[in-house]
Amino acid sequence: MGKKKSNYKKQAKAESPQQSEPVAAKSSTNKEAAEVLPVGPVWDKAFFGSLIVVFVLMTVMSFSFGLSGDEVDMNEYGKAILKYFTSLGADDTVFNMPQQYDRDGVILYYGGFFDFICAIVNKFSPFAEYTTRHILNAWAGFLAILFSARIATFITDKRVGTTCVWLMFLSPFFLGHAMNNPKDIPFATAYIAAIYYIIRFFDKFPKASKLDYLWVILSIGITINIRIGGLLLIPYLVVYAGIIYLLRVQADKGDIKLNAFYKPLAIIGILGYFAGSLFWPYAHKDPISNPLNALSEMSNFKMNLAQIWEGEKMYSNMLPSSYLIKSFGITNTYALLAGLLVFLFTLALIRKSKKSYVIYFVLFTALFPLLYIIYKKSNVYHAWRHVLFIFPSVVVIASLGWHYFNVYLANKWKKGAALMILGVLLLEPVVFIASTFPNTVTYHNQFVGGVRGAYGNYEVDYYYNSVKQCADWFIENEIPKIPEGDTVLVVSNAFHLLVNYLDGYDNVVVDYIRYGERNIRDYDYAIFHIALLPLEDIKAENWLPEQNTLFVADVKGKPLSALFKRGSGVDMKGFSALQQGDRQTAVNYFRQFLEENPRNTNVLTVTARTYMEMNKMDSAYTYATRAYEVDKTGMETKRVYAMALTYNKEYQKALAMFQDIIKERPDFVAAYYYMGIVYASMGNPQEAIKNLSIAAQEPTLARECYTMMGNIYTQMGNQAEANKMYQLANAGG
Repeated sequence: MGKKKSNYKKQAKAESPQQSEPVAAKSSTNKEAAEVLPVGPVWDKAFFGSLIVVFVLMTVMSFSFGLSGDEVDMNEYGKAILKYFTSLGADDTVFNMPQQYDRDGVILYYGGFFDFICAIVNKFSPFAEYTTRHILNAWAGFLAILFSARIATFITDKRVGTTCVWLMFLSPFFLGHAMNNPKDIPFATAYIAAIYYIIRFFDKFPKASKLDYLWVILSIGITINIRIGGLLLIPYLVVYAGIIYLLRVQADKGDIKLNAFYKPLAIIGILGYFAGSLFWPYAHKDPISNPLNALSEMSNFKMNLAQIWEGEKMYSNMLPSSYLIKSFGITNTYALLAGLLVFLFTLALIRKSKKSYVIYFVLFTALFPLLYIIYKKSNVYHAWRHVLFIFPSVVVIASLGWHYFNVYLANKWKKGAALMILGVLLLEPVVFIASTFPNTVTYHNQFVGGVRGAYGNYEVDYYYNSVKQCADWFIENEIPKIPEGDTVLVVSNAFHLLVNYLDGYDNVVVDYIRYGERNIRDYDYAIFHIALLPLEDIKAENWLPEQNTLFVADVKGKPLSALFKRGSGVDMKGFSALQQGDRQTAVNYFRQFLEENPRNTNVLTVTARTYMEMNKMDSAYTYATRAYEVDKTGMETKRVYAMALTYNKEYQKALAMFQDIIKERPDFVAAYYYMGIVYASMGNPQEAIKNLSIAAQEPTLARECYTMMGNIYTQMGNQAEANKMYQLANAGG
């Protein structure tokens, strides 16, 4: 085995592009450009030094990140896997996870290898449970960087490997996920590691050692043990073997026959498939059928989440086919995007490279899954989080783009000019990461106006990272103020995460609250996160109470989550009075509340509606107008304001408002009812009847609509039609 390694090193040295290919002279023709530039030992030091710096930085950074939306579920799943294996299968909790951790009923179809490792390490880690997970998550992210850089180095040299390290580390979106994404980052790491070992295996083929077989089999198996999508790597073997045979063996007129590939492909494919069941309980039960069943279940899994996309909130199954590509384009740095762009213009140079077969394969591993997902119209959300696994391959491609650009400028203008340009471009993410840490995942470039432009138009902190900052502030500043023996109630729309932050504080009780209940429920403190807020309130930025906000976790001045105290509670008293039918007492409380919180559209619109019910239309108009001035996008705000305009005889403005509501929400049938009222008031009976007829299809509005149409026909002198309408009204529609 030692002799084989020695021969391989000699062979690799002889084939190394940086040793064998000369630098193009200034007099080189424009038809060809050298593939490489001379690389001195300084780049060896830069490469290893960069890896060490990045490893230390990512480890230190991991301590500051919060829990992600998936982390609690996957943590419990990892514990259940550990119990399953340590009990030799007797503890089957892993197949019957509590619903609070398996809301979608699919958790057993995840391999859970990373979470299993976390559960083991947490048995002896000196750090807190989730701190340990974040360290391990960061290390998984670092390994993704390491293997990407090793592929880039294999193709060219350590200068390009160094470029790859910094391009990837200084990608704020990737960096943020690397700290607390237990699903996509470990999968991305295993995916690129398997690609690396596949490349290395075939580089030694047909003289690959047993250890080379083992590495590629295990890397494929671990990828499947994390997510069933790792099965892709098995057909990838065939793809890469085909590329090698066509571009390397045939081109070099080698003596390797096509059938020589059959046996290693079969061995790796079969053993890699079964290795995917080693640490996955569901697959462990039936290694042959269950992985395929999981693939079928996850392929057909439809989970629709409401997503903010281009200024609107839509369900993920309705997102356009351009969603992934545009998301990638607006959440990545100019340095990375420029590298990809340059690569496109230098595609012709690939075929001249002695490692062209590797480049084509890496390009395939980046593009195929993306294009397939788009073609299949798969349900994706949270920007391009679900295709994070292709990002390492993408960064390798971008690094090659900068490499070819560097070679071009070295021959046409100045040596190292491209690297200087890259260094300048990388200053932008450095500044962003430093100024927004630890909310780096919110990064959006200036194609959409940065974070400020993206706020309210795209998802920013969808993974709840910022909730930790509110919890930390509360622990440090408010818990010490709680009198001994007292207990405070903290509510949140991110309860499943907050309960972990505040675990162990006996004087704190945590409960769940919907954002719409904030003025109705009794509590002492509340922490709200934007992920579950109405879009109109996010856009208007009016969801924070003016007087009682204690702390805001923000990025570039845009609030992501916030902590506030309950205040006097007069709003709650108002809703209680309203429930008891005491409207006058209710509006008195509401007006008192609005003196301190004049921008609370929820209470403003309720006050306006209550005044309408009291037939105090002037007061209703005043409060409806105030609500609309604060929030011009909310459906309820616009509806109440349009009603107030109608009662105030501002018919044209009311009509335009209702038409706008219908354009935004065609299913909002009540708008047709109000438009019928407006048209009737404007003396246009035909349009009034037309709109009331549409509204009458809604059972709760039918009686009133038919009665109103009967009155209109009566005024028109058409008593026969009027009687028909009255009969329909009496029949209940």
